[in-house]
Amino acid sequence: MVYFSVTFLCTAGLFLALLEDRYRLWTTVAATVVVYGLALGLAYPIRQLITDPVWGDQVACGAGALLFFVTSLFLYTDNILQKLFVALLSLCDFAFLSFFVPLFLGVLPFPVAGGLAGALSIAAALLFTLLLGLCLYRPLHHYSDRGVSGFLVGMCLLLCFVYLLCLGQFDFLFRARVLAGRLLLAVLLYGAMIFAFRSLYQAGRFRARTAAGAAQERILAMESGDVADMLAALREVRSVQKSGEYALDTVTVMLADGLEAQVPGYIAAAQEQRQQNPILAQYHENPYLNAVIATKAAFAAQNQIDFQCSAATGNAPLKTAELCVIVNELLTRACQEAAAYQGPRRLRFTLIPGEDILRFEVFYSGEAPQEKPSFRLKGARFSDLLAWLFDDAPRGDDTLRGLENTAELVERHSGRLSVSGTPGEVLLQAALRF
Repeated sequence: MVYFSVTFLCTAGLFLALLEDRYRLWTTVAATVVVYGLALGLAYPIRQLITDPVWGDQVACGAGALLFFVTSLFLYTDNILQKLFVALLSLCDFAFLSFFVPLFLGVLPFPVAGGLAGALSIAAALLFTLLLGLCLYRPLHHYSDRGVSGFLVGMCLLLCFVYLLCLGQFDFLFRARVLAGRLLLAVLLYGAMIFAFRSLYQAGRFRARTAAGAAQERILAMESGDVADMLAALREVRSVQKSGEYALDTVTVMLADGLEAQVPGYIAAAQEQRQQNPILAQYHENPYLNAVIATKAAFAAQNQIDFQCSAATGNAPLKTAELCVIVNELLTRACQEAAAYQGPRRLRFTLIPGEDILRFEVFYSGEAPQEKPSFRLKGARFSDLLAWLFDDAPRGDDTLRGLENTAELVERHSGRLSVSGTPGEVLLQAALRF
């Protein structure tokens, strides 16, 4: 025995769970409740009109499923075959449970009748619908924005075959133990349908992961280009510093030639040039780290950014390469965002050593990162609620964009990396523990 109230409740649940709704949550739920009441009110008169109890139940259930299907044309954004598939699935479930539940109750080792039989029937219908919903939720939502396909046509035809099979229209295929054969074949076809949907879903995920891997390789190639640019900047800084050493040689030559009167003017001109060129400033005693900061300071000067630096590493046991990577990523992001900021631009970089810790702080002008809003029922759709309950949170964090290597090094040293700010100001903080 399968009750219409439970059947239409399961049908409503399948439509809500497997399709993408168009309107807000409470609008969709209210419309579904109205359709549920109409289907329930229509089922009992139809059942009374048809003398055959089996076909009476099937026609009544079909009328309710048709009502849900017509309503889904307005409530959901999926294509018409996806909606038809859910409607056929609800019909198949009713036909399957109509002959499975009596068999199940009949093989129990204790007598079942009355309220216990009704409770077990309701539990079987709800659990079976829940199982199908969990198996088909991700595949149908993954392809909810796709058009009509031959795959869906095949699945709809398969459900039609399963429906007729459950009604006994293919009992001639079984020579003995007809009910057992019908049940076995129906279960196998249900399993094949779920396997086909899950396989297609996993294939789509594999393609997405492949595309993400290709994108990651492109990012790595770009990062290797950044490293090459950093090395080129190091060579440029060294060449500019060499030109300063050549200036000293020039002074020596001028003194040897007896041009002492011209030496003060030459030195003043060289000092003025040095002050105007940030790439010649001394930011750190480590020449490689100094070159990284110097190139970013030069970039800041070209983009009218007030650049300030106070860097000291002390005795931090950190490799020069790792130190350069962290500083390069922090300053690259800060310089790029500060250059795009509309207003007074400034950037302050601080490197502070401590006891078993090394702190990096970059304070610059920019747009503060937007906090991700928490889920709220107000204005949300039912599919948003299901996604919040069942879908995995995205791994990517846009607040750490461009700081992937820094985040990995920070994690390796049991530190922390954070991005915070106020309107017009952003603060990047990284801490490494030793």
